[in-house]
Order: sequence, then structure tokens, then C-alpha cells
Amino acid sequence: MPPLWKKEVIRKNDLGSGLVLGIHCASANDDLGMKLLPPGEEWGFNFHTAAVGSSLFHCSYIWAKADKRSFAVYDDNQHHYVCTQCHWSIQTTGACLYSDSISQASCYPWAPAWPTPSSSNNNVYPSAMN
Repeated sequence: MPPLWKKEVIRKNDLGSGLVLGIHCASANDDLGMKLLPPGEEWGFNFHTAAVGSSLFHCSYIWAKADKRSFAVYDDNQHHYVCTQCHWSIQTTGACLYSDSISQASCYPWAPAWPTPSSSNNNVYPSAMN
């Protein structure tokens, strides 16, 4: 049996302005569900990976009704040797990775926003985010 490497991914709500951050994360095998993070709070998950290139976790982020962003918070092909604990600071301008093996953060601007649902679909947002 190949060795298993334990990994941890932690996200912190650094949006500012009192904004609540909604997070939904999933891999091909696990849907971690929707979580709401108050300002300054963290939420994380851990998992084991058996081979480089075998794990990919993607998260969607939403705040203030109009902003929805998404990116891979853990991709074995990019992060396997970079972090055992991957700490992400989620900000309105993008996400910054702080890891246990790099001395300075790597920050990534958000890709263009997804379309905003029409006002008739406001029920797609958790009530805590309204």
C-alpha cells in the first residue's frame, strides 16, 4: 500500500466590512457542504492523499449577494510539496495562501465573477448572508 500524506486546508474570512463568507467545498469523492464563516473566523478540513496528483478540492465562495468566486484550494499537482497545512486568507480582492513551507504568502486575484442570479432567485443565498 502506498504511503498516505495527511493534508489540511484552512480558510479564514478576511473579507472585512463585517461580511459573512459562505463556503462550499467538494472533491470528486466528497461534498463538504455549505458553511457560513463570520468575519475573522476559520474553517478547515483534512484528508489523506495516496499519490501526487490524486487529490483536488474545489471551493465556491459567496458574500454580499453579488459576489461569487471559485477556485481549487488544494490541487495535488500544485500544492503537494508546498503545504501540509494550507492556510488560505479569503479577501474581496482574491485569496492568499500561507503554508508551512513557504516564507511569504502567494496571492491570487479572483477570476471574473459568475453571473448574479436575478432578484427573483434571492432564495439561493443563506439567510445569514442577506
